Amino acid sequence: MVRATPTGSRRRGEVVPARRGEAGFTLAAMIVTLAVMSVFLTVAVQTATFQRRREMEEELIFRGQQMVEGVRLFRARFGRFPLSLEELYKAKPRCLRKKWVDPITGKADWVPVFLGQEGQGLPGQGGGPAPVPTPTPRAGFGGGVPSPEARGPIIGVSSRSCESSIKMYEGRSRYCDWKFIFDPQRQGRGGVPPPPPGPQPTEPPLPPKRK
Repeated sequence: MVRATPTGSRRRGEVVPARRGEAGFTLAAMIVTLAVMSVFLTVAVQTATFQRRREMEEELIFRGQQMVEGVRLFRARFGRFPLSLEELYKAKPRCLRKKWVDPITGKADWVPVFLGQEGQGLPGQGGGPAPVPTPTPRAGFGGGVPSPEARGPIIGVSSRSCESSIKMYEGRSRYCDWKFIFDPQRQGRGGVPPPPPGPQPTEPPLPPKRK
C-alpha cells in the first residue's frame, strides 16, 4: 500500500532553493562591507606611510647635523676642513660617532658640500679668528651638485635623494636641497643654533661643609 504524500511537505534529501531576495541582500551586504574595509585599510596605510616619512625627515635632519658636528671637530683638531668624506670617517681621533647612513636612501652616500658652493665664505671672517689651515687643493667647489671626482674643503653634506619632502627645511622642499653645513657666523657648536640671549641656567651652589 502506497502512502500519500501531504501537500506542501518536502521529501527527505530534497534541497530547497534559497529565496532570491535574501540571497541578493546577503551579497550586497558583503560587497558593502568589503568596500568599507578597503577604504579603512587604504587610509591606514596612507597614514602610516605619511608618519613614517615624517620620522625619516626628522632623522635626516638629526644625522645631517651629526655630520656637521664631525666637520666642526675635524676643523678644530686639524686646523682645516676635510678634503673628502672618507677622510672625515677615518680621522684619528674620531670626529664622528659612527658612519651615519642617509635615512632617505638607506645608504651612507651623502653628497659633500664644498667651501664656496653655497656662498659660504671662509670661516672666521666676522666670526672670530680662523685657525691656521694646512695647504689644501681648491678644486671642485663651484655651484651645483659636485661630480664624483670633485675634491676640496668640505663644510657639510646633503642627501642624494631629490624626492619632494613633506617638511619644508629652510624654505626648501627637496631632500637634495637640504644643506647641512658648518657656518660659525650663524651657528654655535656642531651646527646647533646658539642659545638665546639673556641669563643662562647655572648649576646650583654646593652646600657648605659641616665642621
